Amino acid sequence: MKKLLAIALCAALTICVTPDIDISAASATTLSVNCGSTLRTATHCASGSLYGITETLPSDIANLVAPLNPDVFNNPARAGSGYQQSVGAAIPVASRLSGTTGKVSIRLADIFPSWPYAFTTMSDWLSKVSSVIDDKLASGYDNYYGYEIWNEPDGTWDTDNGTFNNMWQQTYNLIRSKDPDAKIIGPSLSYYSHSTVSSFLSFCKSNSCLPDIISWHELSGIQAVAGHFTDYRALETSLGVSARPISINEYCDATHANEGCPASLGEFFGKFERYKIDSACISWWFTAHPGRLGSLLASNTAKGGGWWFMNWYGQMRGNMVSTAPADEKTTNLDGCASVNSSGETVTVLCGGGNTGTVSVTLTNLPSFIGSTASVKVEAAPWTSKDTTVANTTVVSQSDYTVSNSQITVTFSANQTSGYRILVTPGSASGIQSGHIYKLENQNSARVLGITNMSTSAGGTATQWEDNGTADHEWLFTKLSDGYYTIKNVNSGLLLGVTDMSTSNGARIVQWSDNGTSDHEWSLVQVSGRTYKLVNKNSGKVIGVSDMSCASGASVVQWSDSGTVDHNWYLEFVS
Repeated sequence: MKKLLAIALCAALTICVTPDIDISAASATTLSVNCGSTLRTATHCASGSLYGITETLPSDIANLVAPLNPDVFNNPARAGSGYQQSVGAAIPVASRLSGTTGKVSIRLADIFPSWPYAFTTMSDWLSKVSSVIDDKLASGYDNYYGYEIWNEPDGTWDTDNGTFNNMWQQTYNLIRSKDPDAKIIGPSLSYYSHSTVSSFLSFCKSNSCLPDIISWHELSGIQAVAGHFTDYRALETSLGVSARPISINEYCDATHANEGCPASLGEFFGKFERYKIDSACISWWFTAHPGRLGSLLASNTAKGGGWWFMNWYGQMRGNMVSTAPADEKTTNLDGCASVNSSGETVTVLCGGGNTGTVSVTLTNLPSFIGSTASVKVEAAPWTSKDTTVANTTVVSQSDYTVSNSQITVTFSANQTSGYRILVTPGSASGIQSGHIYKLENQNSARVLGITNMSTSAGGTATQWEDNGTADHEWLFTKLSDGYYTIKNVNSGLLLGVTDMSTSNGARIVQWSDNGTSDHEWSLVQVSGRTYKLVNKNSGKVIGVSDMSCASGASVVQWSDSGTVDHNWYLEFVS
């Protein structure tokens, strides 16, 4: 599908009922989070994209895709000459995703070229679908979400070929006969229409061909999204149809240039989680650039602000809990939240059309937070979909007094960035022996890891972007003398100093546990969960060479001169 042509078609059919909207229009500045109201376990439902992965892009699945803990990607059944899309065929993409959490939704309509689709005959169509099913079954992969029978039938189905409902029924029956356990998805409307969905469901109920997953696009403005979900659920009830999972198989800000913008993503995340959407895929308005994860990437290899915000979303664990914006029907501040009891962390992701001071109130905080909460606010900045973002930034970090199981976090926001609020037990709780943490440098906002994820003794410590790899995780074990050993989760080796050196600038390395004192560290609290790590052997602290903020910069020991690169925030993992 060529989206630029789709825009013109959309205008001609008066499908795009909402004009482009300036996301700066909102005024409300509050978000409420009820940590005691569980919605469901974390699913990362909104992490997919349309044609966001191809047979070759992104080339680095391990570092650009897997860390997002993605859910569903929408891909064409066939790709290449004579098909709708030249790249991105579903089965090869399923192969590339086989080592990740990602699944593939197979868009069958893309078997046909042109726009609208150049449908031939029913028998030819069913033959083509049959061959796709055969190849999918023969692939041996089990990471398929389902078959999306058609795409945007409200603008792409020609009634000269018969009724859409008849085509749907015949295709449905074919899929059921050949792949009975597969999920069937539809009708995949270009926008939500009460009357169209009602007519479709009524036909499907009468003819035993109800979709397993109901789907439509949300491309015309965040203001109407919540109303569509509530209307659809009421429609199911009125028709006597059991609740279907909902797939928003294309979503984007009404200003399509904001595809992948963290602020806009925050608004969608809030609504998708609040209404328990099953899956959602970012759109593909910029057709010259498939394989960029719905503009989360600024180029084929570089991360944009949206990638970092989605990475935070993929890191959410435990239960998603209730959030409430000031108004569902505007571009207000909105977001989602999770409570991870095993990790003793409450996470809030938010964004919206707000510039200035915003407030997020968290009520019914879990008991593990205690009387003092350590709160870190971070920003995923964004200028445009083509702007590379090297890392996130820390907005603020401090302890909050918990009163009646509640705190209110206030910070300055803008209308394009997305924000993460991490709430953990405060300074009184200290560091827990036997638990795993990430160590984020206060100066660079990068985390402590091992060069090239080495598992060898002598592997050097470095700072790097927090891309979710296991070498960024460290097990703290308290010893009888009050010092800690710090073990790399990836390698099983301990943090120490090259040759037990006591000199400034000596490299920090990992090594087997041979009992030397350079493997022992004291933790000196700076504030909240920010500490200095002091080596028992040398008395020096861990810092970054030349106070660098670059990924890959060497981590060294140095006399405690008070520079901020000596300060490390310990983020609880498990």
